[in-house]
Amino acid sequence: MNTTEIRPLCLEDCEKIGPLLREIWLDAYHGIQTEEELLEQSHKVHAPELVGREIDDPNMCSVVAVCDGRLIGHARSDLYEGAVEISRLYVLREFYGQGIGKALLREVESFFDPMYEVWLDVFEANQRAVDFYLSQGYEIVTHSTEMQSAGKDVYHYRMRKGRG
Repeated sequence: MNTTEIRPLCLEDCEKIGPLLREIWLDAYHGIQTEEELLEQSHKVHAPELVGREIDDPNMCSVVAVCDGRLIGHARSDLYEGAVEISRLYVLREFYGQGIGKALLREVESFFDPMYEVWLDVFEANQRAVDFYLSQGYEIVTHSTEMQSAGKDVYHYRMRKGRG
């Protein structure tokens, strides 16, 4: 049986986060954005030196899911302008349905004081993620265009979960 651990991001993880998230993004966002757009954006925001800054930042909670020594998921929340913002929650597809996403979400939601509301953005076309967040108590607050991809608008939902 596989053993999964949710733990804080550590320095040894920083080189692995970019490749992990690129693999997940290419799977999860296929048809939402082009492969070129996804890879370009990931190389910018998931560079090891940027990910490494998350370790000691008191306004961030960055955690990983590890199964038998393999990095299989990642989540991050940020304390920003009096609210918690979930900026990442990703799990490899082969580990869907095992409660790993829920465990990662609980970890990054609970890191900060429960008085704060929790917010996140999710692509409208990522129905699996939308359904997941709705099942975890989030509500859709707004619906808007985030960007253009391959000449078409890409829409997202702004979601909120009240606490405390």
